[in-house]
Amino acid sequence: MTRPVVLAVAVLALGASRAPRAFRFEPDAQSELRRLWVTSLEAKTERVACLAGDIQGDTVKVTRILPLTGWADSLNASARQSLDTCTPPRWQGTVHTHVALRDGTRPYSRFSGADRGVNRIWWRRWNVDGVFCVLFSATDAYCEIDGPRGVAIFPRSTY
Repeated sequence: MTRPVVLAVAVLALGASRAPRAFRFEPDAQSELRRLWVTSLEAKTERVACLAGDIQGDTVKVTRILPLTGWADSLNASARQSLDTCTPPRWQGTVHTHVALRDGTRPYSRFSGADRGVNRIWWRRWNVDGVFCVLFSATDAYCEIDGPRGVAIFPRSTY
């Protein structure tokens, strides 16, 4: 069984009361996410990566990412590369950075409307639940499982 199918079946089989309650980032994924954040911060532009993981008990375990190169920043570029590259069964969704600051002090710690549109296109294309995260500080992420059965929100996860 492929990972997206396992993810989708696990969410469905667990039901609402036993759905995942947390995200855990494995060491390899942590170091890659931190590298993605630093690269994004230095370039002062959004960066995007494919995300792989699975559900273990009540936890979504993020195991690895693949940073996408050649473009970045949802305000200036198409999401085509992430939609074409971050595909099941190898990848279960995407992660990207928000390094811009609201009012010059506070990070944008949620998905933008454009981000939600890309997430929706992803799960509709593959008809499975996807895992989507936005990094909004050097250690914090906002993540969601989003798909045909709805959305599960994880407002603050540490990576």
